[in-house]
Amino acid sequence: SEPVTQNTKRFTRCFWALDKSLAYARHYPAINWTSSYSEYLGDLADWYRKNVGEDFPECRNQIAQILQEENKLMEIVKLIGADVLPDDQKLVIETARVIRVGFLQQNAYHKDDTYVPLKKQHRMMRAILYLYRSVQAILATGVPISRVVQLGIFDKLIQMKYDVPNDKCDMLDDYMNDIDDALKSLG
Repeated sequence: SEPVTQNTKRFTRCFWALDKSLAYARHYPAINWTSSYSEYLGDLADWYRKNVGEDFPECRNQIAQILQEENKLMEIVKLIGADVLPDDQKLVIETARVIRVGFLQQNAYHKDDTYVPLKKQHRMMRAILYLYRSVQAILATGVPISRVVQLGIFDKLIQMKYDVPNDKCDMLDDYMNDIDDALKSLG
């Protein structure tokens, strides 16, 4: 990249890659999550553990890993379609959709989504990762991903940012029980 950007990155130690395609898709903030980075993650890890949650850095890393994996899979999907992917890869794509739409995308006009406290973000990440791991376990028993998607739990998690007020973050723990109840119905 050009010299001004390079010099600025030396001092800021982070980079937000604005993405025109996200803006056209009305995904705000239109910051590309695969190209953007911060060199402060290691410096702030202890603060996050102490002030937000013991597993906050790990949750953040797992969320980023799912998005990276989805980015690779989308190249295949563009060429041959999502139908040919095995169920575990379809799960990655479905979970990444929950992360993108239900976690990263913000609605500036919604009172609870304009600003989301870190504790709520942490619990949202935990619920998304709980869904991901729980569905992985169900898929291992031979249940197809299509049956899991039909339950509507992915869409329910997308809505959690609107359904749970910022001052009632404890309600997010109920989503894990809802996931368990929904998946028990498959089995």
